[in-house]
Amino acid sequence: MTEPKPGDLAPRLDQLIDRELLVPIRSSSGESPDAERLSTDAYRHGTDDEGSRFIAAFSSVDVLRDFGPPGSDHVRLPARDLFERADAAQERVVIDPGAPTQVDIAAGVLPFLAAGIDPNRPDALRARHPLGDMPPLEVPEQVPDPFGRELRAALEDLPQVARAWLLRAGTAWTAGIQMVPDAVLGDFDAVRNRLHAVATEHLGSRRLLAVTDLRAPALLATYDATAAPFYVRRDEHKGIFGRLFGG
Repeated sequence: MTEPKPGDLAPRLDQLIDRELLVPIRSSSGESPDAERLSTDAYRHGTDDEGSRFIAAFSSVDVLRDFGPPGSDHVRLPARDLFERADAAQERVVIDPGAPTQVDIAAGVLPFLAAGIDPNRPDALRARHPLGDMPPLEVPEQVPDPFGRELRAALEDLPQVARAWLLRAGTAWTAGIQMVPDAVLGDFDAVRNRLHAVATEHLGSRRLLAVTDLRAPALLATYDATAAPFYVRRDEHKGIFGRLFGG
């Protein structure tokens, strides 16, 4: 009997939404740190045959033992939390890499899974490009209050944010965040947590607002080409005019 190859027994994407996943981390101390305190940089990454990185996650202790990095510590995360974090970092996820149950999840599918949406539903298919691409960004006809007002107030309280875009992506909102030049990785986590708190209060769920770090130049260009920023920090305004007028 032929042994199944990687991916031969892969579950459907909608079956992953409510799973708990084991994510290897960059330590081998035998401890299990608080998953909420770790950024995606603390996760162990894999590399495929083309040299592209991905976040590795495993569906069970047995699969982690057989196919994961030997001796690595790990944390347990609800799948939707992992998808949300990976989407913010614009990194793809591979579940059970090398195992028959391997599932390769492209970055463009992550916002749907993070929101609890089967990306193969007809309405989701209409809302995005072919599988693997980012959902098309759309300018909203209006931003409802108090959500818009409170989101802007939160951004004003976050000095690490230079500019922010608020757009629609499929059936949810997306906030694209351009950080100030001296921001560190932990600063973005603070921004995301604050904006998710606003979404939870005024939209009913944090999963209706994807908060995306625009450090990647191509990603920033995509948001910037779609619409003007929803928010610009005051001294950023001044800097723009200074460049225009030679100040």
